[in-house]
Amino acid sequence: MSKHIAEANLAEVAQIVAAPRAAHVVDRTFELPTGLYVATVGAYLAFLGIMAASFLTGELAIPMVIFVVYIAMAFGIPAMWTGIGENNGARRLSWSNFQSKGVMTHDGPVTAGAATAQVLILPLAILGWGLAIAIIAAFV
Repeated sequence: MSKHIAEANLAEVAQIVAAPRAAHVVDRTFELPTGLYVATVGAYLAFLGIMAASFLTGELAIPMVIFVVYIAMAFGIPAMWTGIGENNGARRLSWSNFQSKGVMTHDGPVTAGAATAQVLILPLAILGWGLAIAIIAAFV
């Protein structure tokens, strides 16, 4: 239901509506330093490089290119997204700031070492798996 506003209060309402509003700050930085993203992309591309060096044939050339393009898009588009909009005060977290403060998660604060381990565990496990497969294939 709507609420009736008396004429006496109309000037008050007009002042509230016309009052300047503070700009809404949108943080699109994902609160991690750029080095972690670079390490993640590097591990994925290193895995693809190991697989290409070990198993590349004519039939696998196009899928390898598609994988590289997909990884570039998966990390490139969010990197561009962080710069969208006007200067809203949100800045990327520096490595020293990350080391001193850590990261706030849904479950509470996490130290920089724990956050680094959580971010890099999967890419490094995939890279290790790729190395193991390449070594096994070389000796079989």
